[in-house]
Amino acid sequence: MKRLSILGSVLLLVFMGILSSGCFHDEDEAEVDCAETFCVGTLLAEGEGFNSPLIEAVNLAKIDINEAGGNIEIISGNSFQAGKGEAVESATRLLEMGVRGMVAPSYSSDSLDVHPFLSENQMVAISPSATSPTLTEENKELVGRGDQPFFFRVAPSDLFQGPILAKQSLGKTVIVNRNDAWGAGLAEIVHEEITSSRRQAEIVSYSAVSQDDDPDFVSDVVSGAVSDVEAAVQTIGNVSSLVILAFNEGGKIIRGLLDSLVIPDDVGYYAGDGLVFRDDLFPLVDYEGGAIEGFQRVTTTPLPNEMLEEFKKRFDPDTFNDYTAQAYDAVVILSLAALSAQSHDPSDYVSKIQEVTKGGEKCYTYATCAAALTDETATNDDIDYEGLSGPIDLDDNGDITAGTYVVETYDNTGVPEKTYLDFEGQPVTVNAE
Repeated sequence: MKRLSILGSVLLLVFMGILSSGCFHDEDEAEVDCAETFCVGTLLAEGEGFNSPLIEAVNLAKIDINEAGGNIEIISGNSFQAGKGEAVESATRLLEMGVRGMVAPSYSSDSLDVHPFLSENQMVAISPSATSPTLTEENKELVGRGDQPFFFRVAPSDLFQGPILAKQSLGKTVIVNRNDAWGAGLAEIVHEEITSSRRQAEIVSYSAVSQDDDPDFVSDVVSGAVSDVEAAVQTIGNVSSLVILAFNEGGKIIRGLLDSLVIPDDVGYYAGDGLVFRDDLFPLVDYEGGAIEGFQRVTTTPLPNEMLEEFKKRFDPDTFNDYTAQAYDAVVILSLAALSAQSHDPSDYVSKIQEVTKGGEKCYTYATCAAALTDETATNDDIDYEGLSGPIDLDDNGDITAGTYVVETYDNTGVPEKTYLDFEGQPVTVNAE
């Protein structure tokens, strides 16, 4: 990495290729000059409860970066409905305002919609939580043509989650998934993994819904999903496991399955990472005082550590989710890449995104990483940012190459027992500290 000749307290004094010299910050409508300030946009749909802590994490990252001598502003493009094809329109508005780097989008469907727009306009996006393997394939196509991908993510592909989730289930399995880029792709991976081990599995899909949809429509979708699962269970016979690939509607689907006279009482429930239950798992299903026996959930998560625990204290514990730390890290990575390139122009700093996340001297905060980049007396200013979400190490396709999953097993007390696994599904030891 080339040595920088700027002071650690100064962020990005060289500006190249800026589309616009200014934009407006949604909160106070005050004009922000993106030629003087590093403008980071967001495409995190405001109507989704899942995104609330992610939006908060992005703003906390801005505070921490600016307190460490940076100069960034967050420009919201969050006023759109997730999964409705509106993300590109919001990205276009951000681009017109001079924003060239984004933390976005959170969902796979929106990420796939935005992906071509990013390349066409050389606009960088780092997603905190989109996990569809199709996003890797899209980047591979660009790399194969000799082009530079502009989409990155700090959450692992479902190519890793699928096998881990499949190995938790037992016997004959029904996979029930929302029919979108995330659910359909993950269902196919789980199905392939189960059938390759000579177990029977059937897929039941239902229409994707959002919290903004008409309640009657959501109720019809949930009822239809339950009926289709019942039919599959009756057809297959002796079903032992139900794999639930759902978002918030999954609680209602599970509620219906628990009430069903068709679904065996001893069937196991295995949920993917889209079902963000946290402590509200049991009120959602409201079953026998709020308990489900034989329930497991698989999700990617940072290993417990002191920095992460301190970070969590800045949030309402009822809102913090498994991708909050990734949203924070995405802002830091964008800022460090731009600082390293001494430019706000993604055509200059896009290649630095990988460089600042692997292969160099490990650093764990924006302050320490920026100091290493800008210290003229340092013998090595090649940094490896390892953030709140753990090692990132982005590869040529914009994917992280290491990480951790947790399998949460719930008993009738409602308290999860956690087992941590690496990408290969092998147990990971958690340090006691």
